[in-house]
This record gives sequence, C-alpha cells and structure tokens, in this order.
Amino acid sequence: MKHIVTGDRVNASAVVLPEGVLVIDASVDSQGAQAVYAEAHRQGKVLYLINTHEHHDHLAGNHLFACPIISSLPARESMVRAGARGLPTLAFSREMELHLSEPVRLRHFGGHSPGSAAVYFLERKLLFTGDLIFAGRVPYMGEADFPAWLAALKTMEAWEVETVVPGHGPQGGKELLAQQSQWLEDYIRDVREWIGQSLAPQEMLDRVLARFQVVQHWQEMLVKSFQLIQEQFGPNPKLE
Repeated sequence: MKHIVTGDRVNASAVVLPEGVLVIDASVDSQGAQAVYAEAHRQGKVLYLINTHEHHDHLAGNHLFACPIISSLPARESMVRAGARGLPTLAFSREMELHLSEPVRLRHFGGHSPGSAAVYFLERKLLFTGDLIFAGRVPYMGEADFPAWLAALKTMEAWEVETVVPGHGPQGGKELLAQQSQWLEDYIRDVREWIGQSLAPQEMLDRVLARFQVVQHWQEMLVKSFQLIQEQFGPNPKLE
C-alpha cells in the first residue's frame, strides 16, 4: 500500500488501497490535472476523489473524474457559487468515514477557508491537511478564521500521525502541524502589535514583505489578513 504525491505548486495525491485508489485534490491547472488523473488510473480503479476545500487551485481536474467526488458541505456550496466544474456528489457537514479495507476519516474544520477539511488514514497514520498547512511558505489567509485554523492544527496534533501531506510544499512528519501553528501564532502576535501601534496597512505590509517573499498579487490578501486579525482578536492587549 502506498501514496503518490504529484505536482510542485499544489499537492494532488493518489492513495492506493487493495480495492482501488483514492485521489486527494485534483491539481492547479490542466497539465497537473492530467498528471494526477493518469497516475491515479495507472494505480488502479479510482474509487473517490476528495476535495480538501473549495479553492480553485485544487479543483482543476475535478471534471475529468467519473467517480464520486467528496467534499465538506461548505466547500461544495462555495464551488456551486463559483460555478466550478465537477461538483462534489457527496458532502458532509462535520465528519465522514469511508469503510474500506482500512478506515478513512474526513473531518471538516474550516480555518483556512470555510470548507477546509482533512483526510486521515488511521492505520497508516497518514494525514492530508489540504491548505491547513503550507509547508515552507506563507499561507493564503484571505478568508482565514484564525481561531478555527489554530484549533484544527491542535486537534490534528493529538492524532497518531507519522506522515503529513500539506496542501502546498513537501510532505513531512507531525512536526509540520506544530510549525504551521507556530507560524500563525507569530504572525497574529506581530500584526496585533502593529495594530496596537496604530501602523497603517501599508506600513504593516512593508514589514511583512521585508521578512517573507510573497508574490505581488498576494499583497492584497495580506492586507485582508490584517483586517481579519483585528476583527477576530483586536490589538495586543498589552499595547491598549
């Protein structure tokens, strides 16, 4: 039994079970979509495609698959509103378990996006987090519910996990959960301090860009994240 991760910008994966293949996300563009589709079918009959969340960079190959597609209910609702191709045919609101040759647990958390969910193979201690983890890079935070995101990572840290496949970046061990939590906590702390110092959004953005490499079209996302942190936490109370 094995799993294969394809793609470099976005992780799309195929998990091989005795009875067939589960695909986790469907890549970012047509080339990646064809690659994950071909690899999955090379491994056997595809049983299900699971979308970890609703963002378009994980859905490019949805329409290629004839198997049932699964997502959280909020993710499906977002895909419907966006007019996505290849909508999920099965949706869950909180948790779903696939009773295959080994149990596969799907858990909706939200946090990164309203529909964010994780896929956990209990016996092989293998966890697919979708974009709840960006390994080695700045996460997308334009829709973040930061308290829910941190709670999700804490919950998954309590699971028996040996291999973690993030939505972006190289797979690793359980340390990826702690690293993402620490990054978010540090970012939230710094932004709250800046808010408490009455820094303008552009000043805050300049400080982030001095520390991290972020593509230009994500700068608006960062400014949105400042607003979300202020709404969800307020400024650092030590500075009020």
